[in-house]
Amino acid sequence: MKIGVIGISSLTLKIACRSSQADYEVIINNPKGNNLIKEAIKNMEPQVKIGTVEEATKAKLIFFFIPKDDLENFLKSLPGMSGKIVVLTGGLILDHHLLLSDIKNAFNFKIVSELLTQSTVIKLFNPSEIKSKKNPTDLIREDIYFMSEHSQAKKQIQVFLKKIYYNPIELSE
Repeated sequence: MKIGVIGISSLTLKIACRSSQADYEVIINNPKGNNLIKEAIKNMEPQVKIGTVEEATKAKLIFFFIPKDDLENFLKSLPGMSGKIVVLTGGLILDHHLLLSDIKNAFNFKIVSELLTQSTVIKLFNPSEIKSKKNPTDLIREDIYFMSEHSQAKKQIQVFLKKIYYNPIELSE
């Protein structure tokens, strides 16, 4: 399976890295310029490649990290997003109990859902725990939180996240 990553954050880079370790092909694009990520992905090659937005959006599962100021115009310019699973990566959360129960009112989630009506939208949150690993190279199964209204997409993202060594936790209403 091919994974698309558009936009760079610590979470999208970690997802690309873990996906490459699980033998997924990853096409990554940074709309702000791909020169910024060339060094970061060198150790992930050949599974992770820099590509165009068009190449990244050919994947069935696409992770986005786009600043909200650019989001609407960027989404309107995307080619053929019908049937795609679009995963919006969020900022770090320090305590998942503090999340608002109605995350659907979040600005980015609403915009993406309204503009990509032919896609399934999932919101993904990266928890931040202030603790260190015994060995920084050890791959630890980390908790990661997600939300979606689409039951089939929920199953697909759970399976994928488990394969790349996350512990997916659905945030339900």
